[in-house]
Amino acid sequence: MTVGKTENAIPIKASTVRSKDGTVIGYKSMGNGPGVIILPGLLSRSDDFAQFAQEMADTFTVHVIDRRGRGQSGPQGSEYSIRKECEDLTAVQEETGADYLFGHSYGGLVALETARMNDRFTKIALYEPGVSVNHSIPITWLPPFEAALNEEDTLKAFAIFVRATAPVKSARYAPLWYLKFFLRMMRSHWGDKASLLREMASEYKEIGRHDSGYANYGSIGASTLLMRGGKSKEAVATIEALERTLPHHATLVLPKFGHMAPLNGHKPSGVVQQVKRYFLN
Repeated sequence: MTVGKTENAIPIKASTVRSKDGTVIGYKSMGNGPGVIILPGLLSRSDDFAQFAQEMADTFTVHVIDRRGRGQSGPQGSEYSIRKECEDLTAVQEETGADYLFGHSYGGLVALETARMNDRFTKIALYEPGVSVNHSIPITWLPPFEAALNEEDTLKAFAIFVRATAPVKSARYAPLWYLKFFLRMMRSHWGDKASLLREMASEYKEIGRHDSGYANYGSIGASTLLMRGGKSKEAVATIEALERTLPHHATLVLPKFGHMAPLNGHKPSGVVQQVKRYFLN
C-alpha cells in the first residue's frame, strides 16, 4: 500500500485485493463521502482518470480500478473472460462497500454484466458502454491486428486498429502506409498505450462474444444513467438498445463531447458534473 497526493492535495491511497481466481487487483482511493468505483475502458489505466477522480473526490470516496493487465493488477491470464472482470469488480466492491459505479466504454460493459449478476450497486452511471448491437462494434479487424502484434510490428497493429475504429471516415479508407507514417509522427500521443494492445484484443473478443446481448440487462435493478457524447454517432445504437431494455434508467446526451470525454485532457469536468448530480439525487 502506498499513499500519495494529487495536485489539489487530496490524499491518494493505493490498495490491492485478490479476485476470486487469486489474481491481484489494484485500485486507488481518494476523497470522502459515499463510495464510487470507477471502471476504465479499453487502452485506459487508472491514471487516465486522475482528473475525473479528483473532481469527484470532493463529494465522494472514489476508488479507481486498474483492470487486469494494468498497474498493480495481475495479468489477464490464459482463461480471460468478462466474467473474470466481473469477479474483479465484485472483489473491490466487497472490500470498499461502494454503492455507486461509473463505467466508461468496455468498463461500462463490465459494469452491466456485473449488475445483472448481483445487486451490489444502487446507482450506475455509464458513458458510452461497450455494448455491441448487431455488430455495431466491429471485430473483423482482429486477425490482421493480432498477426501484426505477433510480428512485433506495434505501429502496424495500431494503424489497423485506428483504420477500423476511427470515427473519422477518411481514416477508415486511408492506406496502412499512410496511417503508419502519421502514427509514427504522433507516437508521443499513443506510445504509452502500446503495452495494452494485447489486452485490448482480448477485450474486443469479449465485446464480440456478447454482441446483441443487451436483452440480458432487463433484470438489472439498479438505477442507471446512460450518457453519450453528441459527437459519438456510433454510440446511438447502443444507447437506444439499452433504453429499451433497462427498467430503471435516464438518458443524457452531451452535445459537444466525444467518446474520450471522461479521460484526462478531454472533458472530464463536464461528465463529472452530470455523474455527481445523478448520484446525489
